Amino acid sequence: MATAKAPARSAKKIHELVADQIRQQIVKGELAEGERLPPEDELTVQFGVARTTLREALRVLESQGLVAIRRGRGGGPVVTHPSLEPIAMALALTLQLQNTSVGDLDAARQIIEPAIAGQLARSHTDADLVALEEAIDLASDAAERNDGIAFGLAAARVHETLVERSGNSTLATISKLLQSMVRAYYTRHMDTTEQALMRRAVRSYRKLLGYIRDADEAAAVQHWQATMRYTISHRDAREPVTIAAGW
Repeated sequence: MATAKAPARSAKKIHELVADQIRQQIVKGELAEGERLPPEDELTVQFGVARTTLREALRVLESQGLVAIRRGRGGGPVVTHPSLEPIAMALALTLQLQNTSVGDLDAARQIIEPAIAGQLARSHTDADLVALEEAIDLASDAAERNDGIAFGLAAARVHETLVERSGNSTLATISKLLQSMVRAYYTRHMDTTEQALMRRAVRSYRKLLGYIRDADEAAAVQHWQATMRYTISHRDAREPVTIAAGW
């Protein structure tokens, strides 16, 4: 008996092909963020499609965060870049639904962040050092004021800055997806943290900055591993992950 063939994959619709072409122009940098697309009349001629087809294509791109449709006089489609917030929210909710613990999240961060510290020691710019120092100064100021909440936010910012300055887009993007949860547990209990512990953390941040400035990759990696282990040891690893307030 002959076996029935699987149905052929349906061809893309015209509006999807138009969306593909515009998407490629954005990805290649031919259309820059903030740039307004040509008027509808020009686009319909350019792609040889009807207005309804063009509008369907633009709706696809809008759903992907690649264009924003501005209303009113002088409005129209403007090129944008996708926000990570919806993805990060989906990731955070997925982890919560899986009853993921803070310990599990910390284990992932311990794989990523020391490697980033080493990468920065190996290759950094003056601007990277300035950005890190500014983040550390914010944490230092909060520690000296004995402001636990402000320190929690500043400490999270030190980690965020380290990631942002890594020079590795893949690692930086993955880490950014975790930042909502990182901020949540950095601020949840900081109002009861002793000033001595906040000052100790600041000294640790400055020590890392010194290793990075001196291009001492091995010391930067080892120091950040030890710092994260110490910080993590003061948290309940069984606590479930949450999303930061105000997300």
